Amino acid sequence: MADITQEMTAYRIKQIEFAEAEYYEQLTKVLDKIEDDITSLANKSLPTTDGKLIELRAAIAIRPQIKAILEREYLAWSDTVVRKGFNKQAKRVERAFKAIGRIPKEFQELTKGDLALIQNLKQQYFTQFKDISNTFTRTLGDKIYQNTLLGSEFTVLEKELRQTINGIYASSKDPEINRLVKFVKKNKNKKSMQRKVEKSVATLQTKFGRDRAGNNMKRYAGQLLNDSLRDFDATLNFNKANDAGLTFVKYYGDVIPTTRQICRSLVNRSIGKTSGLFTIDEVKRLWTSRSWSGKKAGNPLVVRGGYNCRHQWSYVNPDWYDSNGELII
Repeated sequence: MADITQEMTAYRIKQIEFAEAEYYEQLTKVLDKIEDDITSLANKSLPTTDGKLIELRAAIAIRPQIKAILEREYLAWSDTVVRKGFNKQAKRVERAFKAIGRIPKEFQELTKGDLALIQNLKQQYFTQFKDISNTFTRTLGDKIYQNTLLGSEFTVLEKELRQTINGIYASSKDPEINRLVKFVKKNKNKKSMQRKVEKSVATLQTKFGRDRAGNNMKRYAGQLLNDSLRDFDATLNFNKANDAGLTFVKYYGDVIPTTRQICRSLVNRSIGKTSGLFTIDEVKRLWTSRSWSGKKAGNPLVVRGGYNCRHQWSYVNPDWYDSNGELII
């Protein structure tokens, strides 16, 4: 008999991956536009002599315009993620509970409590997206001020601005850099292209001295996109399961080369019980007793394997399974 819980968890995970790919593509376009708009603004607004920045007053005056660009482009995208993206995933969670059944009908649908939680999560994550906007408004303004104070050439400032926004993916006058950046952007979320993507990234890092792990806006916004979609799903799923009285969980998701060992062991049932079932308290004890790269603070039922984790817990009744974790009803 097919395990409907496993099937519906796989459905939730897959839909999150589709949503992330869609919104990441939009984010790429948004940040490219921000990069062009801000460098164009700086070029028009900052006086130079012999190509060097000269006026601190202009460097200070440009800050509100930078803020306006980020709010117009980036916060509009962020609003779409938390409003449209979260609503769609909430409906998928509801669909999963209906398909699984075996719990009172009133808990299979989104309740008033669920709707209140969804609204709170929207506000919470939009605030986090806004924090990124505020942080990089200050960072970009500071770079303009510092370069003006030092009398830097505008070309130096332009490069810093572009890489502060897009990091390794910043635009360049070098056609080979632009070709590699375009290739990575296009194929970043395609599993079949990962080796070629990594090779292109390595070329950008070594040949062109670009820092993949730099503190750029694209890195933080992309990370928050990933985590917000998955943490939202996990939080709503936890809330509904708690209301329905489901206190046991199973861990689901694919195992790929970059899967963390903790996740690999849970999916393959090589730690814990052979049934793969855990109580919530057992999960918390397991997370507290172990450390690993990428582990994230918070409720382990929400943060799961940590940053960029693509696995999810699903809530079950142990009476549904035999000692090997196979469905019996």
